Amino acid sequence: MYDLNHIRIGIKNPNLALRQINRHYYDYTSGHKFNANGIKIIDEDWDVLVILDAFRYDMFASVNTLDGKLKSKMSRGSNTSEFLYGNFADEECLDTVYTTASPQFQKHHDRLNTKFYEVNNVWNTSRWDEDVGTVYPEEMTEVSKEYIENHPHKRHIIHYLQPHYPFINTDLENVGRDMLVNSDMGSNIWGLQMRGQTNLTKERINKAYYENCKRVLAAVEDLLDLISGKIVITSDHGNMVGERSRPIPIKEWGHPSGIYTRELVEVPWLVIENGSRPQIYSEGSIQEREDVTDAVVEDRLKDLGYV
Repeated sequence: MYDLNHIRIGIKNPNLALRQINRHYYDYTSGHKFNANGIKIIDEDWDVLVILDAFRYDMFASVNTLDGKLKSKMSRGSNTSEFLYGNFADEECLDTVYTTASPQFQKHHDRLNTKFYEVNNVWNTSRWDEDVGTVYPEEMTEVSKEYIENHPHKRHIIHYLQPHYPFINTDLENVGRDMLVNSDMGSNIWGLQMRGQTNLTKERINKAYYENCKRVLAAVEDLLDLISGKIVITSDHGNMVGERSRPIPIKEWGHPSGIYTRELVEVPWLVIENGSRPQIYSEGSIQEREDVTDAVVEDRLKDLGYV
């Protein structure tokens, strides 16, 4: 089940071994490879669904400045790939355009077997900042407006990367990249924290995280100015910042797969009624898988801490 390298890592980093035990617990209680207690978003009522990556409910509630009816819902994933499988695997969404700053859909494209009307991979354009390793939220807003205008009779999913790491324009913007040079495992700031390889305080990390939260909300506010219909703002999953996991109460960081604590799967669900709703209809997909090498996808995921 585990190779020698995994065993060595577990011995050297006991928190990672204990995390795996927690993961087995949730796998047993869920009975699925995703959080079966979460909602299926394509079955919900919305015209535009804005996904803010790794934005957990309590953080959102504390900083949100957008008008609307806010409640919490449970996500089907504790990370983006689980969210995609739990919501879109083998689905036909021919009334929906998916515009995303995340490479995860491309990575899992063949196994997901999802048919959208169109997929716009913003991460595979000049909008991707090579130096920082992300798509800025303002860039996502700009390009998303164009796609919504081009397809006024489609549902739209707009998948921003923020507040997901990296923490743009903060003193921790490049800390993961700088520290990974001498790290024994490829990871981001969360993996470094799990292994005790940083001296960063929870307060310092939270400060940078909240800066990402505020910045993406400002970008979404600009998007709302030019779109109408029933708009829902949510997240694919949450994030843990040193809280105790369950059932084994280790300090957990980041958003590991297969662990369904409240911090990881409770997400915001902000409903905004913004003018008249568009008429939505399905038609044949114009989706084509982009001709992009696996190396490019892996490079993007590495920048985001997934590799």
